[in-house]
Amino acid sequence: MTTTEFQRAMASAKDYDNPDDRIAIIKRAVTSEVRAADPTVQPRFTEYFNHSIAPDIVLQWPNEHRERLLFVRPTAHADWLLNDMRFLSRHRPLVFALEDLAMSQATGRTEDGVQSLGRAATDAGTWITDSTGTEAIASVRQQSPTLALLSQALVRGGRGISDSEEIQSLTDATEAGFAGASRLSSDDTASAVRAIERHLEPDQSGRLTRLLRAVWEAHGGDQAHFPPTATVGNLTADDLSFLLKTATEGSPDFWRRIGRAVSTEMLGQTQVDDPSPGLQVLMSTNLEVLQAKGVRLLYEPLRLAESEQVPRWLVSKGCLALRGRNWTAYVAARRTEEFPPADPPQPLDLVTLRRRAQEGPTRITQVRIGRGEREFKEGGNVLGHPGLAKAALDLGVSDIQGVVAAIPGGGNVNVDFSTDTAAGPTSATFLLGALMRFALPLLSDLPPDEREAVAQWLRGYGYQDTLFPAAHDSGDEHPATR
Repeated sequence: MTTTEFQRAMASAKDYDNPDDRIAIIKRAVTSEVRAADPTVQPRFTEYFNHSIAPDIVLQWPNEHRERLLFVRPTAHADWLLNDMRFLSRHRPLVFALEDLAMSQATGRTEDGVQSLGRAATDAGTWITDSTGTEAIASVRQQSPTLALLSQALVRGGRGISDSEEIQSLTDATEAGFAGASRLSSDDTASAVRAIERHLEPDQSGRLTRLLRAVWEAHGGDQAHFPPTATVGNLTADDLSFLLKTATEGSPDFWRRIGRAVSTEMLGQTQVDDPSPGLQVLMSTNLEVLQAKGVRLLYEPLRLAESEQVPRWLVSKGCLALRGRNWTAYVAARRTEEFPPADPPQPLDLVTLRRRAQEGPTRITQVRIGRGEREFKEGGNVLGHPGLAKAALDLGVSDIQGVVAAIPGGGNVNVDFSTDTAAGPTSATFLLGALMRFALPLLSDLPPDEREAVAQWLRGYGYQDTLFPAAHDSGDEHPATR
């Protein structure tokens, strides 16, 4: 809501004789302001209002084991808020003043009091704002991914005093800094770092300064010449989502460096446009580094208006995935529970299994036939054992339930044909490139032209020829970077 709408809500609260009704209207109005700045926040009302030490609202975030306390204060008077800091600072909270901060200053706040309150709030990691401040940041968050992240960061870890004028100054400095980083302008970038670190606690400021550094390096900047920052920290899924949307000019070297700080699990948590050119290069440069638990194949026809660029990497259903013409191979990072539900089972006969394994080629060490199980170790490949066909005949079944196969590079993978899933046993994980090159030929019968296209696509940087014959000389450029 706008500041005017907020003021109307405050005025309407006075029309209620019941204090509980008035408090509920005020809390709903404050919650609307906060959620406009960070739509991902999940507020929870408490039974208190304007209490010295008990919060009015508890802010929580999905997928994060953290919360921030929010205290509503009727006044924006600096001396009164400074007195409250004695009780609130240990919580590092968000303090929302119902009174306009700028108007309060114009009607009697002393400059010394304001400066003292600002220093105390900054030192204590406490963010003091009002409806003009939240409206200012909410109104610009749609303008760019940078400001959307800044808006979220303020709610999660803002500090100091922020009215609308202060927010405008911060957003201008941040936008100029990211533009400056793309031009390798040290002055603009350094100004952004100072503004961000002044207004955000280290965890949140680190997210934005890491992104600034990544944009700087993506445009050829030397890491040693990047302005000094208070914290470095680890890349997050939000950080990576931002980079994939904005760093469209990143070189393969840039995405290779980024990939060393990325996990397959993080990729499944990103918000990525489809198709994403950045994701294609990120994957091609890190296929031989990223780890994965397993792969599940689902038969999914191309949707109306969906990109016909196949194969391509995307993020769908909470998983990193490889998209084909009429199928999607979903990747589980650490647990098979990450997979989307499997397709209805389709029987696989022994003849088809032998053909797929030969095309790999893949060494099968164990075969499960129907509900029975037979294991043959002689010669190292059960498909060549003369007793396999007889075992199937004796059981009176022809369906292959699953196999255990040796993955190139070491280790065994359980392949379940009833769910079209290939996954490592217990806690085993594998290099993603090796796993995909191993699994897809066993789980599917791709047409020759698509098989060749997938083979090329899965030849990432650092690829060693194993299952698929090399389609190009080793010096050829990977298709994703063309």
